[in-house]
Amino acid sequence: MSRWKAQRPVAIQGTPGQAADVEPQVSGPDQRESGRRGSAKQVGGVGMLLHHVDDFGLNDSQVDQLNNLQVDFELEKVDLQAALQKAKIRWRALVRNVDANEAEVMTAIDNVSRAEADLRKMRYNHLKSARNILDPGQRNNLRTFGLKQSRQKAAGGGAGTGGGGGGGGQRRAS
Repeated sequence: MSRWKAQRPVAIQGTPGQAADVEPQVSGPDQRESGRRGSAKQVGGVGMLLHHVDDFGLNDSQVDQLNNLQVDFELEKVDLQAALQKAKIRWRALVRNVDANEAEVMTAIDNVSRAEADLRKMRYNHLKSARNILDPGQRNNLRTFGLKQSRQKAAGGGAGTGGGGGGGGQRRAS
């Protein structure tokens, strides 16, 4: 197997399909042990809050505030992503240049790092702004919501989380 392919749980040779014979998966939906819980999008940002309006009991005023923030945030994100892409393009051009000045390459690396950090800081600031719209009870609900979602995914029950795939959708005529 190529070293670049993801490792998946594999059944031990023997009777196929017995769950007891499957080696445990090292990583999964609950990534807290690895120190990484996913991107900032998954921990209570504007889009997630708007997607779960009823779960958090958001009122019309809060929804309007979040919608207004979302437009501004998307514009800021696009600008910072463009700055990151430009920094990467400049860095790649210098790395490909055999005669590139080492100081210029190091500066380009610093520029890429700075652009990535600016994007992470922006994500945190947007997260904080979105959470500030919530009242204390809703913020408390946000704390437990993520844990509930993780447990549902870990248990294999993706009810209401976009998992599944059975029924409810449009079907083609045969």
